[in-house]
Amino acid sequence: MAAQISRIFSRLFVRVAFVFEPLTPRLVSYTVGQTLKKWKQQNLILSYKTRTKRLGKFHYKTRIDVDLNSGQTAYILDKLTNKLKNARRWLSARRDKGQSKDNN
Repeated sequence: MAAQISRIFSRLFVRVAFVFEPLTPRLVSYTVGQTLKKWKQQNLILSYKTRTKRLGKFHYKTRIDVDLNSGQTAYILDKLTNKLKNARRWLSARRDKGQSKDNN
């Protein structure tokens, strides 16, 4: 019984998902726009514009234009480089941990 209900639910979910797929570009633009709006209110960016275009089924093109001044650019680049450094440390630690397991 449970397997039959699960099968029916999964078929229904797939059909509903395909019905709403053409609305995805609007949803993406809205979601990205909300994040950029928050950043603008926090003075992290000067202005922005987003555009998402549906090229085909499950194939989209998103364009995001963001205007920054020099201070905002420096701030964002500093945050980005710190995240990249942390990611590099994390990857290095994982690699070292894997090598130590191989040696034991």
